Amino acid sequence: MHSVSAYIKSHWQDTVRSVDPVNHEESLLPLPYPYTVPCINNACQEIYYWDVYFTDRGLLLSDREDLVRDNLRNFMYMIHTYGFIPNGSRTYYLNRSQPAFFGLMVRDYVEATGETAFLREAYDALVTEYDFWMKGYGGLRCAPNGLNRYAAHPEDVGEYAGYVGLYHGRTGIALEGDTSVCGHHVMAEAESGWDFNPRFHGRCHDHNTVDLNNLLWFDETFLGACERTLGLGDGSAWEAKAEARKEAMLTLMRDESGVFYDYDYATGQRSDIVSCAAFYPAMVGMISDDQGMDLLLSKLELAYGLQAAEPCPDGRFQWGAGNGWAPMQLVAVESLTHVGRRADARRIAEKYVGLVERTFDAGGAVGEKYNIVTGDHNAVGEYGTPEMMGWTAGVYLALAHQLENGL
Repeated sequence: MHSVSAYIKSHWQDTVRSVDPVNHEESLLPLPYPYTVPCINNACQEIYYWDVYFTDRGLLLSDREDLVRDNLRNFMYMIHTYGFIPNGSRTYYLNRSQPAFFGLMVRDYVEATGETAFLREAYDALVTEYDFWMKGYGGLRCAPNGLNRYAAHPEDVGEYAGYVGLYHGRTGIALEGDTSVCGHHVMAEAESGWDFNPRFHGRCHDHNTVDLNNLLWFDETFLGACERTLGLGDGSAWEAKAEARKEAMLTLMRDESGVFYDYDYATGQRSDIVSCAAFYPAMVGMISDDQGMDLLLSKLELAYGLQAAEPCPDGRFQWGAGNGWAPMQLVAVESLTHVGRRADARRIAEKYVGLVERTFDAGGAVGEKYNIVTGDHNAVGEYGTPEMMGWTAGVYLALAHQLENGL
């Protein structure tokens, strides 16, 4: 076992936090169970929504089902308390969520542990979260065409306007138009988890996004299966929702090459940016053919893994060219594996596992993101590399495990 695996497994406990229900930081949401945070110290000392899915993948391989269960129960608590899972467990994150991975988290936990009873415990929360994406805040996250989009809860116009300057400072792009509208697009992009990226050209709320719609397609199929398993129904209504979503996505988002693009429903055009989001349809099992995979790899694969998105001449983006993020490596590897492209999946996994090991051996750190052109931590970002980034740790263990078991 490489020293990275040993380091990660011996340091999971250093990322566990608990909240005193009486004496806690004013902005920190009081959660009932211990939970994992991305970093041992400094930044990110609260639980983050989609980070946890990838962290949990590593925890399950480290015999820490207890932490996975606690993370899930905290999310269930937030769903029942706030109506959704916030971006993170801080009051200032209560205006938005993050990519809808809760259903996949529950599926993985139940499959790993065999605790079918947990499925009944989680079922109502799964339905409530799904309703948040479809109906919450007056259907804010459901576009007129029935597909979903990222958003942020209504706020004071002045607060939204302030985010326009934030976007300009981080990307170098000055958004033009009504500052409250532009600010809402910025906060919608923050909800996407890809803050910030070239996929939406600064207009995130106007796009049906590939990743979110695929995660909700998974929820629809999973809820149908749960309904049957729990004896609550035949699942047909959920399956009909999933089939309608799939048909709309194939029509609006997939081009003649087979690649999926975010769909700008305001203009009736697909985005012109190829990104790792296009791997989601095969990762969740919505498609089983490999159309478009050659184009995706030609645009996104570099020396040390996959960049988040193809080069864009305007702006500088954390989730853009040259930056390799752990979640997208795992999504891509499992997507390629699902459609029978095992050699490609193995190559990507080997590149990323090798990158994490090489940089760890050089500096003793597991990074949040990497420069996959130069193979180091010199990536476009907003802060440095705190110690023990949770989702990189989880993805590293998941990919290393797959390689060890014949990927």
